[in-house]
Amino acid sequence: ATQSFTLTVQEKPAIASANAATFTVGAADSFTVATIGYPKPPITGSGTLPAGVTFTDNGTGTATLAGTPAAGTGGAYSLTITANNGVSPNATQAFALTVREKPAITSANAATFTVGAAGSFTVTATGYPKPTITESGALPAGVTFADNGNGTATLAGTPAAGTGGAYSLTITANNGVSPNATQAFALTVREKPAITSANAATFTVGAAGSFTVTATGYPKPALTQSGALPAGVTFTDNGNGTATLAGTPAAGSDGTY
Repeated sequence: ATQSFTLTVQEKPAIASANAATFTVGAADSFTVATIGYPKPPITGSGTLPAGVTFTDNGTGTATLAGTPAAGTGGAYSLTITANNGVSPNATQAFALTVREKPAITSANAATFTVGAAGSFTVTATGYPKPTITESGALPAGVTFADNGNGTATLAGTPAAGTGGAYSLTITANNGVSPNATQAFALTVREKPAITSANAATFTVGAAGSFTVTATGYPKPALTQSGALPAGVTFTDNGNGTATLAGTPAAGSDGTY
């Protein structure tokens, strides 16, 4: 007598693939989850996935994690993968999906400080990993730029006397995902006005004379004059932080003004 005999050997499931994968925002990618065991185990995934990425059981003892992560989804995602073929125990795996995202600077591109007063401005950047932020360009004495190590940087300090003006900086955020983010940044340092020229001048009746009044400060101060002037002499603001007292004093205008 003969008999056809089938021997089935069941085997509990095990996940044989790596427990981590890295995708990049805006780039299509794929990772295959592989298992062993008999029957071929169905595979499920639990945990939040980034928008644009899906988890699909292929029905062959494999599953596919695939897609194009959407903008703004950079980060670390903790998933749990389970393989179950009815032979106990199920196989589970803690899976780490990292989504890299290029940096972008999201804070304003200008700030205003004042000489003698403490000021602070926070530079913020998105991306994953958190980008390092650097600055190039001259800063006023008393002001520093520091990366905080958390995707932000701080421009802060008390501008020293005489540093009023406009400072053109370049801010760069870099996390290893190309391209770097750069921003042209304008730091304005205001400074109160001070008149730096002499407080006296001498003209002569009938002779042309001129005296330049100079002032510091930022923005460049407007200069005005009050008090009677001798006939023939005028006071003119030049619009550049200076003014001109000039003219030919008329006969009979001698005196102290």
